[in-house]
Parts: sequence; C-alpha cells; structure tokens
Amino acid sequence: MVALRTIASVIFAAIFLSIFATIYLQYQSGSAEANFRRQAEQLAQQINLLADQDTGASLPFDIVVPSNCELRFGENSVVIVIGQVQENFDAGIAVSGPTLSGQQVRLTLERTENGVAVSV
Repeated sequence: MVALRTIASVIFAAIFLSIFATIYLQYQSGSAEANFRRQAEQLAQQINLLADQDTGASLPFDIVVPSNCELRFGENSVVIVIGQVQENFDAGIAVSGPTLSGQQVRLTLERTENGVAVSV
C-alpha cells in the first residue's frame, strides 16, 4: 500500500512539474516576442529620426529576433512576423535591408541618398 502511494505521489509530481514547465516556457516565449515587437517599433523610430540627417550619417541598433519571428524591411516600413502574424511599423522614409530570423544582431542604420540602408 505504501509503495502504491509513493508511486502515485511521484506520478502526480511529474505531472505538476510538466504543467509548470510548459506554462513557464510559454510565458518566456511570449515575453521574448513582446520585447521583439517593442524593439522593432523603436527601430522604426530610429530610422525615422535618421531621415532628417545628412547622407552618410549612421546609427547602431541592437535587436534580438526570436527563432519563431522574422524582421524585414519594406518600402517605408519595418516589417515583423511573429508566428503567422505580420505587423508593419512606419519608418517615414524608404528603408532597405536583409531579412533576419532567430538571432541577436547589431544593425547599422546608414542614411543614403535614397533613404536608409540597414546592414548587419
């Protein structure tokens, strides 16, 4: 009888830990995505500020792109994709750059004659 209770306790503990770990991982993932969204919005603001600078002016910008997310640059916007959801942030000027996913990078924003060029 004692052995049965011990086994039941171990199984209950394993189930509890599995549920807790799943909830924690989902929270952590959601937190990374929310942080990525904020950083992308700040990136669009920095690009907009650079629009008023002279050609050749540059700024560094650090950003973390989670593995299930993507950062792109469209005509006048910073484009993010989180899962299957796409969101655009207006940069106010033509912007071009690479598509990034699943990495932490330091971007260089450079004012060009035609807009802003983003490079890694």
